[in-house]
Amino acid sequence: MTNIAATPTAVRSRRTLLSSATVRSTAVALVCAFGLHLAFPLTTLWWLAPFSFAGLAFVWYALPLRTAVLVGYASGLVFFTLGFWWFGETAGKLIGPAAPIIAVGPALAEALAFAFAAGAASLAARHCDPRTVPFVAAAAFTLGEAIRSSTVLGVPFEQLGTTMIDSPLRALAAFAGGYGLTFATVLAGAALGWWLLSPRDSRRSVTFGVVWAGVILCTAGAWYLWPARNYAPPAQRVAAVQGGIPQTVKRSDAGLRLAIDRYTSMTRRLRDAHPTLVLWPETVITTDLLRYPGLRSDFARLAASLHTTLYAGAFWDDGKALQNALLIFDPNVSRTEIAGLYIKEQLVPFAEYVPGPAWMRSLPYADQIGGFRPGHNAREVYRGATVLICWESVFGDIAHARLQDDASLFLIATDDAWFGTTEGPYEHAQAATLRAVETGRWVLRAAATGISGIIAPDGTWTQRTALGGAATVVGDVGPPAPGPYARLGPEPIVIAMALVVILPFVRRRRRT
Repeated sequence: MTNIAATPTAVRSRRTLLSSATVRSTAVALVCAFGLHLAFPLTTLWWLAPFSFAGLAFVWYALPLRTAVLVGYASGLVFFTLGFWWFGETAGKLIGPAAPIIAVGPALAEALAFAFAAGAASLAARHCDPRTVPFVAAAAFTLGEAIRSSTVLGVPFEQLGTTMIDSPLRALAAFAGGYGLTFATVLAGAALGWWLLSPRDSRRSVTFGVVWAGVILCTAGAWYLWPARNYAPPAQRVAAVQGGIPQTVKRSDAGLRLAIDRYTSMTRRLRDAHPTLVLWPETVITTDLLRYPGLRSDFARLAASLHTTLYAGAFWDDGKALQNALLIFDPNVSRTEIAGLYIKEQLVPFAEYVPGPAWMRSLPYADQIGGFRPGHNAREVYRGATVLICWESVFGDIAHARLQDDASLFLIATDDAWFGTTEGPYEHAQAATLRAVETGRWVLRAAATGISGIIAPDGTWTQRTALGGAATVVGDVGPPAPGPYARLGPEPIVIAMALVVILPFVRRRRRT
C-alpha cells in the first residue's frame, strides 16, 4: 500500500520538473543569467544587473523548492561558464581538447551559489512574511557569493559587487564593501521580481517602492558622508612599468633577456620624474633570482641610481619549491642586495599549484600545472606599502587584513598577459578599483601588458594605461581616506546576510 500511495507523488514530481511551465521558467532564467553576465566586461552594462536578477528571482519565487534549486543551478552554470571562459585564453592551448574544463570545472562548483539563492527564494515565497521575501532572496545570493569567494579554494571572480563599482552605487562600498554593492543591486532586482509576480498585491507594491527608495537614499547618504570624496592632496611620486611583453614571448630565454633590458631601460627613463617608488609587474623576470646574485646587484644599483625603492617581480626558490615573489630593492638599506622580499601567499588553485594530496599530481594534465609553494611573510607592509600579487587582489578579506599593519598604499603587481584582450584584465582592474574604495587607500597597479595605473581612494583612476603595449605610469599618491568598511571588514556584512536569511524563517515558525 505504501508503494502504491507513493507512486502518484513521484509521477507528479517528474511531471513538475518536465512541465511546459518549468521549461519556460528555465528558459527565462537562462536568458536572465546571460543578461547578468552582460553587466561584466567587456560589455559592462551594469544597469542590466538589477533587471536581470529580477527575472531570476521572478522564476525562483514561482517554482517549488526542488525545481527552483535545479533551475537556479542551471542558470548559475550558464552565468559562470560565460564569465570564466577567459580563464583558458592561454593555458587552454597547453591541454588541447580538454581546454573547456578550465572554465566549466570551476563553474560546476560556483553554480551551487545560485542554487542556494534559488532555494532560499522559493522557500521564502511560501513560508515568510511577503515583506521580507526580497530581503531573504538578496541576502542568500550575497551570502552565496561571499562563501564561494572565500578560503584558498575560493573563486572570487564574477562578483556582482566588483562590476557595480563602476556604477552610481560606488560610494556604498566604502560603508559595506563589495558584498554591500551586491546586496543593494540584487535587493532592487528581488523586490522588482516579487512585485511583478503579483502586481495587485498592496504589500508587495509597498515593499517594492520602499526597497528602491531605500537603495537610492542609502546611496545618496553614502556619497554625502563618504570621506574619500574630499581626500587630501597627494604628495608622494610613484611609478609603474608595463613592459608589454606577450605571454608567448615571456617564457623563453629570449623573453628573459628582453624583459631585463626593457624593464631596466624603461625604469632608467623615470629618473627625471624622481619617483620614490617604482613597481614592476608579477614575475616579469622569469628566473630564480636567488641563484643570480649578479642580477640582484644590477637591480639594486638601478634603484640606487634613481634614489628610489624598486619592487621587481620574479621567481624565488627557497630550497623547497619555486615561489612567486616581489623583491624589494631599497638603496637606503643596501645598494647591492635586496632589502626585503614578499612571497605570494594566496596561490591560484589548479593553476599555480595542485591542492590536496601528492597523488593528485598524477592526474591527467596535472603536469601542466605549476608547482609553486605559498609564502608565509613575517612582514607584509614595508614603509607603509603592502603588496597584493595578482590573484590576491581579488580577495577583499586579504586586502582588509593588511590594514591591521597600518598600510597606507596598496601595490598590485599582476601578469594579465595570460588572458590577452578578453574580459579578464578589465574585470581584474575593476577589482583594484573596489579595493581602493573599500580600504580608502591609494592603489598603484602594474600589469605586464596592462591595465596599469594609479587609483585614488574614491575609485578614480588618476593614471591608466591601455591594454597591450609598453607604457609607464607616473603620478602622485597620498594619505588614506577610509570609510567605515575599512574598520569593519567583510565579516559583519557576511554575518548580517546570514541573519537576514535565517530570521524570517525563525519568526514564521514561532508565529505558527
